[in-house]
Amino acid sequence: MQITDRQIDDFKTDRKDITAPLPVVLRLVPILFYCSIAITIIFCAIFFLQYRIAIYKRDSHLAQAAALAAQTQQSRNERSALEAQIKKATDIQSWVAGSRPLQPLVVEIARSMGPKASILDLRLDRGAGDPSQVVMNLRVGTDTTKQIDQTMERIAALEFRAFSPTRELGRGELSYKATLVRRTEQPTPETPATGTP
Repeated sequence: MQITDRQIDDFKTDRKDITAPLPVVLRLVPILFYCSIAITIIFCAIFFLQYRIAIYKRDSHLAQAAALAAQTQQSRNERSALEAQIKKATDIQSWVAGSRPLQPLVVEIARSMGPKASILDLRLDRGAGDPSQVVMNLRVGTDTTKQIDQTMERIAALEFRAFSPTRELGRGELSYKATLVRRTEQPTPETPATGTP
């Protein structure tokens, strides 16, 4: 491209500088300005990096807290299940200990059965108020009432007396219901009477 010749007027006056040049110390101002921008960028990068690290740590701590809470809840559930099993075992132990006095009675009833008789149903109920009284419901598969007489003889040998007995014979089975009361020893002066003889 060719520049056409033109005459350009120079309006610059011949005069000296109005102000003196900047001192050498002030030449550091732009350098410090650019350095401050660079340092600000570095600090912002470090801040965002630390911010991301803090978010990661917070999330990992929250995940650990949630895992510990789930583990604690699982431990509580296992403890509750274990306590329920302990309660069942304690109840069974108490039942076995409470039924121990009735075991000889059940054994004698079973041994008293003749060759042509069988126990269809046996229920022994003890009242909470008076455990010495036992309500016996017995169903025997037999055609005769002699089997009940044999059974009651074996029960009487265990110091039990029958009150209010009822018998029903029909259709090849015999139903017997009675309240059994254990005979108590005569009270001594040291031990007062606890039951009715």
